[in-house]
Amino acid sequence: MRTFSLASTAGILALAATTAFAAPAKKEAWASGQIGRVDTAARSVVVKQGKHEMTFNLAPDATVTQGATTIQLADLAADTGKPVKVRYTLSGTTKLADRIQVTNTAAKAPAKKG
Repeated sequence: MRTFSLASTAGILALAATTAFAAPAKKEAWASGQIGRVDTAARSVVVKQGKHEMTFNLAPDATVTQGATTIQLADLAADTGKPVKVRYTLSGTTKLADRIQVTNTAAKAPAKKG
């Protein structure tokens, strides 16, 4: 009986220690702006937000879409200036994108009052 209790206690303590020191889950975030530059060799995309620029490295399994169509990273170079949304996780200071969505419409300018 005592052996079972000691083994159970040791197992519970090991589980608690593993849970306490487990790496926190990566939190995903979204960014939006216009496509600035695309580097297919480095698998990175620069997104401009006004004067601010954010660089995203693409995950190996990243999806790039334009509307409902899946496109290749190289196709983004022709889309410079178009609006884009990027889903990414932060690993240290590196932004790792797993989804890039090029939107076909830009924000509409306010209508002129006559």
